[in-house]
Amino acid sequence: MKTKPMGLKDTTRRSFLVGAAGLACLAATAAAEPTPRHDAAAGGAGFRFAFLPDIHLMRERRGPVGMAACLAAVEKLDRKPAFIVTGGDLIDSLRFKDVREANELADLFVQIWNTHTKLPAYHCLGNHDAAGWGRSRFPKDHPQFGFNLLKEKLGMEGLYYSFDHGGWHFVVLLNLTLTTPGEYVSEFDEEQMEFLRDDLRRHADRPTMIFAHFPAVSAVEFFDGRAELKSNVWTLGTKRMSRNPMALVEAVAGANVKAVFSGHIHRTDRIQAAGLDFICAGSVSGDKWRGHDHGTPEGFGVVDCRADGSFEYAYVDYGWEART
Repeated sequence: MKTKPMGLKDTTRRSFLVGAAGLACLAATAAAEPTPRHDAAAGGAGFRFAFLPDIHLMRERRGPVGMAACLAAVEKLDRKPAFIVTGGDLIDSLRFKDVREANELADLFVQIWNTHTKLPAYHCLGNHDAAGWGRSRFPKDHPQFGFNLLKEKLGMEGLYYSFDHGGWHFVVLLNLTLTTPGEYVSEFDEEQMEFLRDDLRRHADRPTMIFAHFPAVSAVEFFDGRAELKSNVWTLGTKRMSRNPMALVEAVAGANVKAVFSGHIHRTDRIQAAGLDFICAGSVSGDKWRGHDHGTPEGFGVVDCRADGSFEYAYVDYGWEART
């Protein structure tokens, strides 16, 4: 399935979210943010895109201003991106909101986005983005339940899809299965792997990148206490890393896949294995707008794709300072 850039619906007339004065404040604050401290090298002919994982929009902790500042930093890169890909967890704890709260936060996300960037956007969803899935007063038979709310608000044609740009191919996956209410497991399910295999066959001539919220594999988890060593056995929960990374590796075998991008763990992690680059690109919100997460600053990924099928990647600290 190919898709067009997401057409975010205009909600700027909803005064109960952010009025004109509030948006002016957001714009002024974002414009005052410093230029990113470093940038990916252009590296020859091609194009650039930005990867924004884990925005975790919330009204608290200046979340709206932080999101606006990030988008302003993307716009100010010395080589402007051709598009933006998000990496899931767009809204914090949407799964715990009732219908009214969930809609208001989704509309606020769209409003801030439309105000601060006109770049084409391709969205990936995460575990926080399933409206009503946790403990909330959100009827399960409501048409916006689960991922349907953001799918509607963001104009998404599907929860997984692919698109092309500048001779490259891109695939967005949802490596998340909702289980019992409030629970989930990260995995590459067979339906999507079948889609991926077919999609890659049809675009075998193009260098390809894949995006999913959860890391397929992670190394940093073994350094920050998330992985546990018990009786000489390492364990790492499937809420942190996909339970079946080999399903993805086998699905892309022989294809021209260059990198797999993810978020979720809010830290920077890059592993080269099985002929792939597995890149976890930190978090726009840091520790959900409380500051750096285990030393990883608030930031986003910048990728320069070259005509020869190579690419450059950098993580940009956009200078956000949390207030405690």
